[in-house]
Amino acid sequence: MSKAKNHSIARKSLRRTIFFVVAILFAASTFDAYNQAQLALVLILFIGVLSVTLLTGISGQLSLGQGALMAVGGYCMALLMINQSYSLWVAIPLAIVGSALAGLLLGIAAARLTGPYLAGTTLVIALAIPTLANRFMSVLKGDEGLPVDVGYPPVWFTNLFGEPSYEQWQLYVALPFAAIALFLASNILLSRTGRMWRAIRDNETAAALSGVNFSRQKIFVFVVSATFAGLSGALYGLRGLVGPSVYPVSLSLLLLTAAVLGGIRSIFGAFIGTVIVVFLPDWIDAVLHQFELSEQVSNFMPALVSSLLLILTVVINPAGVAGTHLHKHKHK
Repeated sequence: MSKAKNHSIARKSLRRTIFFVVAILFAASTFDAYNQAQLALVLILFIGVLSVTLLTGISGQLSLGQGALMAVGGYCMALLMINQSYSLWVAIPLAIVGSALAGLLLGIAAARLTGPYLAGTTLVIALAIPTLANRFMSVLKGDEGLPVDVGYPPVWFTNLFGEPSYEQWQLYVALPFAAIALFLASNILLSRTGRMWRAIRDNETAAALSGVNFSRQKIFVFVVSATFAGLSGALYGLRGLVGPSVYPVSLSLLLLTAAVLGGIRSIFGAFIGTVIVVFLPDWIDAVLHQFELSEQVSNFMPALVSSLLLILTVVINPAGVAGTHLHKHKHK
């Protein structure tokens, strides 16, 4: 690929990223503390959903274990901050490296697996995380978990921007990492690597005949996806605790649900889907508040509605929200 083409891709990705950052900062300025915390959660989970978009949407590798890779990032970050007294700005990049290594091992093991066999393997890994936490109690503290949080801003930050609330600081910490993840994902999708991954997804035999080493690319996409998932998991742990209850199997399903609802092959869809799964419980509560329903029914309604939306999306509109938007745009 020519240097001019690479520069064009980088500029396009940079414009998207700048628009994203400006939009998030504007939204944060209009939100109260509760909604700012939700927006911070959106940014954190958005990075995790991007890992699903790259792995499943772009390269066609179905994984049900992204929550486990998030846990690797979370535990690495927590252990470095607690045992080595590293700041989060040092611990998070090192946690990303740990997650990438886990993705490499998973990719090597899964390189020859496809479809349900791959999904089953990754699901087993997700189920194994609580067992490992309880097996190494002295280090990982079992179900009790490792307490760690985002802390407070440094003096130079407060001198420049004033004293933010705890929720605002969570948002400001997550935003640069989400922006970097968006920039890198955009570059990958527009690059030759993204085209190779799509070729593998569409037809492995044809991709191999065209010169794509699909075994190597499968391993590579697992490493990249694990890097995104580990970053998301580290930031997710900064909300207060790193433990088995924080990274259940349902977290992997939540990421997959967000990716499918928004559009599993689209970065824009990843963000829209994440917004839906984070804010949906509050939207449902606002509607149910008008009816007199038991607490038990109200508690189960968000999960029920999410499941119904997922089924309807798969049956009626597999391309998701972003796919529908792009389809309409092409036909204008």
